[in-house]
Amino acid sequence: MRMWIGGLALAMLAGCSLPASLVPGEPNLSKVSAKAPKDYAACVLPLWQHDVPKTTQTSISNGYRITAPSVITADEILDVVKYKDGSRVSLYQGPPWAKSASLRKSLRDCL
Repeated sequence: MRMWIGGLALAMLAGCSLPASLVPGEPNLSKVSAKAPKDYAACVLPLWQHDVPKTTQTSISNGYRITAPSVITADEILDVVKYKDGSRVSLYQGPPWAKSASLRKSLRDCL
């Protein structure tokens, strides 16, 4: 019985960290930058990696997705896509108590 409860708890935690469950909603922060997606992502990625070493960048349609994994809550995800003459930056974060202020600051610093 104890193993079953532990397995259920682990499965619930794993479900919380899936980016797909986070991204379809509204972003926690949305900004526009004059920088091209490639240039903006190149600015943010090393700053995020400084705070969360396992941060990764992947290509998506019209831009990039930067993901800072979390062991406890949902990953922090940044989508940087082509928008007019620059980029639209959309940040998706987990629950309020788990949000990283330093990751948000790096977004503003790179605008």
